[in-house]
Amino acid sequence: MTDKWFLQDIEQQISYRKRMVIIDPKGQCEFLLPLLENKGYAILRTDSLLQEQWQTVKEELFLRFEAESKHKDKAVIFYITRTQDKLSFLYDYCFTHGCLDLSNPTEWLKKKLFANTGLQVLMDSPMLLTAAKLGVGKDIAWWKKILQNLEELISIEDELLPFLHEPETYLKSKDKDIKRLFEEKLFELLGQPYMSKPPKTLANEVVSLLFNKLLSNTVTDNLMKLYYKWVDSDTYNSSLQKYISNYKLEDTINIWGVHPDHCFPQIDIKILQQITTNIREKSYLTEKLNIIKPRIKGKKVKKYIPEWWHDVITILEFDTKPLAMCNSFDKVVIFYTSGFSKVDRAIRNLYANFLQDESIIRPLQEYYESLNHELLQQWFEYSASYNSDQQGYMVNLLNNAKSGIAVIVGDGVRYEIADFVATTLEKTFKVERHLMLADIPSETEHNMSALYVGNNEVLAIHKEREKKLSEISGKEITYLDLEALNYGMKKDYLVLTYKDIDSTGEKLQHGAIKLFGEFENVIADKITLLLKMGYNEVHLITDHGFVLTGLLEESDKIEPKTVGKKEVHERYIRTTEKQNNTDWIGFEKKYGEFNYVYVAKNHRPFKSVGKYGFSHGGFTPQEIIIPRFIFRNEISVSSGLKISIINKKDLSDVTGELFGIKLQASTESSDIFASNRKVKVLFFANNINFNSSNIVTIDSGSTYSFDFSFSGYNEIHAVLIDAITQEQLDSVIIKKSNARDLGGLL
Repeated sequence: MTDKWFLQDIEQQISYRKRMVIIDPKGQCEFLLPLLENKGYAILRTDSLLQEQWQTVKEELFLRFEAESKHKDKAVIFYITRTQDKLSFLYDYCFTHGCLDLSNPTEWLKKKLFANTGLQVLMDSPMLLTAAKLGVGKDIAWWKKILQNLEELISIEDELLPFLHEPETYLKSKDKDIKRLFEEKLFELLGQPYMSKPPKTLANEVVSLLFNKLLSNTVTDNLMKLYYKWVDSDTYNSSLQKYISNYKLEDTINIWGVHPDHCFPQIDIKILQQITTNIREKSYLTEKLNIIKPRIKGKKVKKYIPEWWHDVITILEFDTKPLAMCNSFDKVVIFYTSGFSKVDRAIRNLYANFLQDESIIRPLQEYYESLNHELLQQWFEYSASYNSDQQGYMVNLLNNAKSGIAVIVGDGVRYEIADFVATTLEKTFKVERHLMLADIPSETEHNMSALYVGNNEVLAIHKEREKKLSEISGKEITYLDLEALNYGMKKDYLVLTYKDIDSTGEKLQHGAIKLFGEFENVIADKITLLLKMGYNEVHLITDHGFVLTGLLEESDKIEPKTVGKKEVHERYIRTTEKQNNTDWIGFEKKYGEFNYVYVAKNHRPFKSVGKYGFSHGGFTPQEIIIPRFIFRNEISVSSGLKISIINKKDLSDVTGELFGIKLQASTESSDIFASNRKVKVLFFANNINFNSSNIVTIDSGSTYSFDFSFSGYNEIHAVLIDAITQEQLDSVIIKKSNARDLGGLL
């Protein structure tokens, strides 16, 4: 309100003759001058350093001349830093034009406050003047709180973060009175007497106080609110990161006594190390996990809570007791898909984070393997009931499918990966989770052939499998690499191959684990794109899953002792003769000169040539139980206003470099509220999006035209999409004519 009252007094007087004088002998109200400058007034100031009479007279003469010549037609305010009785050439302006006497600014302010609040002002003059400076931009409610001691002049809650972010810059921007008042608040917070300190030193001491209180779990509610505000601030969070990096944690810290919302990753690691050291002590785990859970559930400092804590909890709290009730192969399968697959995901995530830290990962891996051992015992107990349903799956699917179906065939998409993708997308789309049992051996050549061809026929070359599928199904199928998919590829039957998981895993072994999250994003994004493009349903299937061996000793590997000729792979063995080993499971599978396939009743690999880490080909739930998921839209596609490209024929043979696209909006819509639609056009060449139009709004029954160029391409794929939902509405192939453009000369 200080600014409002000041401007009101100015405008009341200067509106008549465009000249007025502000008298402020002590310069106490100079902080208000920027308000006048922002209003466009010309401000002419006297120099308070001039003391001789001839100097002040000369100065006033020059100021008056400047006002009546240079600013003749402009509103001018003279800011005088001497008393009225010492004026000469500017004296008459005080009476003939206007004058605001601020020789005693606190009295002026007290009158304003009493007139607007009815409250007597009991503050001393220096403090009231400081309040006036802080009152710029504040409303009358703020002043009432200040006058009634309901609120402090300086709010640490509002001012602390900008100060901690840039201490020197912040204090330089403050008036000296406000700066002093703010510093006093900081010293009060620190519990120190006021003294002169560099801004950075003061800021570091405040942050150290905050961090120390977090570590001892003695932080006050007010300071905690500031901390949460800092964590959540996009503007100031970068400075918090720097303070955290520079803060030195003492070895004597009680890591189990810190506040659960602390921001120190080193403490989380220390806690995890203690947990893994005592991982077999059940009572210890129960006690410590109860301490950790409030941190994991915390939402206010989520960015400082490691995601791997959820994985640790998943493994350490997984209950295998229900396995005892799984008295059939089908029940073991359900146990895996409904629960244990999440344990597989958890250990994979922990491998990604800690595989290089054996002190942490080995105890976790051993704990996981103890859980997995219980699962495998039940799995192999009922393995005689195993019966793969993978042979000829895609043949049957496409034979019975209606047009508008897309099938993503992943290579090595483990069930837990597909389940995570489904969980991500089920908020937007309908998801049906089904499963399939992979054939043996669970490796790409064999299982892809099972999917595409069936009848136990194995085709080594993928193109031959695709060709065979088209022949058997009798459908016109379009085949494409998943990553090459983009808008406009709307086909009746689309099969997309995604090989990155398996190929990267085999090449990089454990080095690929950190990339799996990106693979999941690709699958989720492409499923979303396919549904937005108008496909009725998207199927996600795969050839096999995989096993991660983690830390592996030579003694962990299985000796492949056989009778007769053999071919040893990491997870299976082919033999010419039948074997007699109760630790193996045999399958009669003809392949070249071999007649049998043997897999170990174990998740460990056979001793073989090559790298170990990412492996498949054996017979474990992780490899054999694979996803057969279906994704559909919750609502029908194109439920809004129908808009289409109406000049497709013209675009099939365009003469010259330029072309136009014409859009037509229907007069009817399945959505009674859709009277218009925001759309844009995307342009692709060689499967690369190289251009797009602006977003335009098209009303029902109207038309719209775009003009574009080929940009050096001879053929372009244009796709019309809804700008909001990204749903594909229409598309067209635009081809440049081979005929020469004669510019109308013919």
